[in-house]
Amino acid sequence: MKTFFQLIKLKHWIKNLFIFAPLIFSLSLFEYNKVIKSIIAFFSFSFVAVLVYIINDIKDKDSDAQHKIKASRPIASGKVKPKTALLVGISMVLLGLISAFFLGISSIIIILMYFSINILYTFILKNIVILDVIIIATGFCLRVLLGSRAIDVTLSHWMLLATFCISLIIGFGKRRHELLLLGNNAHIHRNNLREYNKEFLDMMIIISTSLTAISYALYTMDPEVIKKFGTDGLIFTLPFVLYGLFRYLLLIYCKGKGGKPQELVASDPGIIITVIIWISIILFQIYFKHLLKLDLNFMKLLKGFFESINKI
Repeated sequence: MKTFFQLIKLKHWIKNLFIFAPLIFSLSLFEYNKVIKSIIAFFSFSFVAVLVYIINDIKDKDSDAQHKIKASRPIASGKVKPKTALLVGISMVLLGLISAFFLGISSIIIILMYFSINILYTFILKNIVILDVIIIATGFCLRVLLGSRAIDVTLSHWMLLATFCISLIIGFGKRRHELLLLGNNAHIHRNNLREYNKEFLDMMIIISTSLTAISYALYTMDPEVIKKFGTDGLIFTLPFVLYGLFRYLLLIYCKGKGGKPQELVASDPGIIITVIIWISIILFQIYFKHLLKLDLNFMKLLKGFFESINKI
């Protein structure tokens, strides 16, 4: 069972949680039908992505075998034969596409776009510097786009831009980790690593981090967003986003991590606590802000009561 979970890269499914972002930010979290559709979208996308992972692992099995970490993957280590892995992947794709029919044709098109782009990435685009990371970032944007199309809501351009930029941090951070981990043999594992260098990747990470912070800040201050949610309180979540970004950079630069971003985000206590607090504030500001008004009204009544007593 452990080998099966490694084959389908279950830990990578955490990246597909981006699909739920439109559900939360469209005031639809308590709409039963939309919640179900978002869950279906999550599993449909995850199932189709399995074949992408498997095809990529089959193509890279020889280079992965020379990687200190990836050598333990089921296909690279020889635990699973390529033909068996392909059968598993095809079965998952069929299951994913069948479930996607409940979401509509636009959702199916987005899923197929992701599949097609990543197949091109596996065989061609991953060898083109910069474009390889842009493709990774595009995949995250397609996740968010799928989440919005599945429940038929309008997606904020600022949210999409912030998603794209934070994905660039993950992509460039991963390339930096590979470059430092493999050293002079980096190009053997990934051909385009011969064209990257540490200084360039450091600069790209800094630029991407800055763009992420700016995009998110502009999202929280967007007049349309404030009007939609009936609050300008989302700006108070910015410090937590900044801390999360800085914490991630700390782990990349000071702890030598970044090779497995999905595991890094799911295992680092600092990031986990920050995400929980961020989500809590978001939910409160969007869905439960009226409770604050009730508390304020109660305090006014209480104050008036004591003032009346003093006058007696």
